[in-house]
Parts: sequence; C-alpha cells; structure tokens
Amino acid sequence: MEGLREHMKSTDLKFREAILEYYRKLGEKQGFTVVQGSSAIRKAVNFGKLDLAWVEPNIVFTSEFGLLDDIYKHLWRVMVLKPCIAVLLLSGNSRCNPGRVKEIVEKTEELNDVEFIILDVSNYKAF
Repeated sequence: MEGLREHMKSTDLKFREAILEYYRKLGEKQGFTVVQGSSAIRKAVNFGKLDLAWVEPNIVFTSEFGLLDDIYKHLWRVMVLKPCIAVLLLSGNSRCNPGRVKEIVEKTEELNDVEFIILDVSNYKAF
C-alpha cells in the first residue's frame, strides 16, 4: 500500500486512472502480460469490461467507487471468469464500503473458489 500511496502523490491522473496505472505498471514490472479494458467473454456472452488483468497469474482487478449495489456486476464477472485471485479496489469514502463487500464475498458460496483481496484505496487498508 505504501507504493500506491507514493504513486498517488506523484501523478496528475484522476483517482481511478492513477490506481489502475499503478497496478498496471506493477504487473509489467513483474513480467506479467497485462491487459486493461478488455471484455470478459465466455461462451459468446459479453459480461462487460475488466478494469485490469494480469494474465499469467490469472489475477483480475476491478474498481468500484459508487454504490454498494454496483459491486454485484463485478462479483458476477468474477464468478463467471473464476480467476485465481480477484483484487477489488474500493473506496471507504464511497457507499461501496469495503467492509460490507467483504461480508458479501464471504457469504456468497459461488465465490468460494476465488481468493479475494479487498483494498480500500482511499484509506490504504486491506480487508
């Protein structure tokens, strides 16, 4: 989280774009193939765009800074794609409260096969 904090101080990008840029660069530095803004398609059905993915370790990143109800579309994509790890980039200052999202993830059986990392990027905390 300290690297993210430093990056946020040194960039002129908007909040969401700066966070995604940080994780894109981090993945590239690790030597991963990084894909940003690609569609999540399974069996000819488009489930929407992914914010960011590290292909080789099969990690997807999704950001939501709006309402709690908006997180469900992201969780649906995760359920369909079944990555090894899903990183949820949330803001504790929004209505999409990271603590509440953690409860939803823990109580949703269909998400048990995916490891979740829930980050409050406005307060630099992990859940």
